[in-house]
Amino acid sequence: MPRNVIVLTGLALALSGCTKSPSAGGPPPKRKSPAVIAVTEVRAPKELSFVGTVLAPRDAVLSSTRGGRIEAHLVEVGDHVRRGQVVARLGQGELVFATQIAAAGAAQAEARLGEAKAPESAPSVLVAKASLESAEDAARRAEKLHAQGSTSEQDLLRVKNAESAARAEYGVALAAARADLGRLSEMRAAVGQATAALGDKDIRVPFDGVVLQRFLDVGHMAAPHGPLVRIVDPSELHVRFEVPQADADKVTLGAKTRIMVNGARVPASVIRVTPGLVGDANTKVVDARLEGPPKALLPGTRATVWLALPETETLVDIPLAATTSSAGVFRAWVVENGHLSERLLAVASFEGERLLVRRGLRAGDALVTTPEPDFRIDEEVTP
Repeated sequence: MPRNVIVLTGLALALSGCTKSPSAGGPPPKRKSPAVIAVTEVRAPKELSFVGTVLAPRDAVLSSTRGGRIEAHLVEVGDHVRRGQVVARLGQGELVFATQIAAAGAAQAEARLGEAKAPESAPSVLVAKASLESAEDAARRAEKLHAQGSTSEQDLLRVKNAESAARAEYGVALAAARADLGRLSEMRAAVGQATAALGDKDIRVPFDGVVLQRFLDVGHMAAPHGPLVRIVDPSELHVRFEVPQADADKVTLGAKTRIMVNGARVPASVIRVTPGLVGDANTKVVDARLEGPPKALLPGTRATVWLALPETETLVDIPLAATTSSAGVFRAWVVENGHLSERLLAVASFEGERLLVRRGLRAGDALVTTPEPDFRIDEEVTP
């Protein structure tokens, strides 16, 4: 067979082999149209949504007025504690010495003053006063005798000098007694402070609650008034949120709110509102008391807060299962003119397993009931 015939035959065989898989390299098969439902509108009370923080009104950070080295922690984080219970203990060695020194100083001052309540009644002052009175009496007699010529000028001068010395000694004794009374008051105050600080070595709980934080470990030095242990009472919880200036007039005491946290809805009522706008953002700060919060709810939890308003609005009601969410943004898919279309949703509120949507969907939209992760925008679907 001629060579060119062999080449053509091989080429024909190769081409025929390529045509055996007509689907290879072709467009992917069209997706079958997913199940859809028609979106319906509802009238519902209008609500404003805010981001708030759950907090406990009884929240205390315990500290020591004197500070010191931490000798022991008697509780662990998460432990339930009772009012008056000791949760931490500070070292007391230096306080014992301070108390003893102050008490010794007070005892010395008391010994010098005796039962005196005023400087003039101190023993040393009374002795000096008696000596002064005696010297003054001697000086008066010497003056009379000198006037009668019965004593010399030298004797009179000696008596006068003795009187001056006695007066100076009295002044010194009176000043010393005043200083001793001042030192006694100071020493007594030091004894009281040292005794109080000695009692401050035990850090006690001011109310029933739960240990939320421990700031220092055993062996660390605590600064005076520095944080040691944080206690919260989770039996009553509030949510605090900020309302911008544009909606500030819509918040009143007693207004009904609710929060959504960890998939649970918790009702609440407003109990505190700042009388004006505060902070750099010019907002009203609002506290609402939670009614029957779940036990797992902890202070510090971030939550979405819905504030009910007296007027109503038109919303669309859809199943929560028909949406997807990422970073707090809800999305839904609709079938429109035979193609998939993604919609970003402005959520008004949650109603159990239902979602009330303010924007993103319209009545009559064909909403996909079960979105798939591989949906593509504008993807064509077949009936």
